[in-house]
Amino acid sequence: MRRITTEELVAQKRPLEEFKALPKTPITVVVDGIRSLDNVGLIFRICDGFHVKKLYLCGITGYPMIENDERPPHIIERQDRRIKKTAIKTVDYMDWEYKTDVEAVVLAQKETGDKIIVLEQTDNSVDLQKTDYHFPLTLVVGHERTGVSDAILKIADTIIEIPMYGMGNSHNVAVSTAIVLTEMILEK
Repeated sequence: MRRITTEELVAQKRPLEEFKALPKTPITVVVDGIRSLDNVGLIFRICDGFHVKKLYLCGITGYPMIENDERPPHIIERQDRRIKKTAIKTVDYMDWEYKTDVEAVVLAQKETGDKIIVLEQTDNSVDLQKTDYHFPLTLVVGHERTGVSDAILKIADTIIEIPMYGMGNSHNVAVSTAIVLTEMILEK
């Protein structure tokens, strides 16, 4: 057994145009007000790894530099740098967009026929392993402390949660996104 080097892994990648032509996983991820730029970067990396269709960053969520960016220059530089550091070159490969209004994004996804799956701990949440996932779907993940907004919970077709067996109440939002996407892909 021999460990594959980073150079070998990079050499195995398809050319960019061929990669862009590959069918995407029929999942859209919506980030509802996540504060941590490191988590945003990791969610980029996770979404790229699962080849999700699109990533929406909404509300107070930081985002990489965009064309005609109106944020103060020091904010643009900091958010762009931090997110891209943790995303490790995946920002350029993801179809992503920043939108201020998360509710408008989720309603638009629902209108296109997506099932809306929200990751949140509520008294009506369903174990993510006991859920049937029907594609296409939109997964909504939320703020590290306050979670997904009430408006989005009302729109959801299904609210799922990850069972916790230890003393902690929940996983980190980026880790949770990876766990849920893994479960969804395995069911696909």
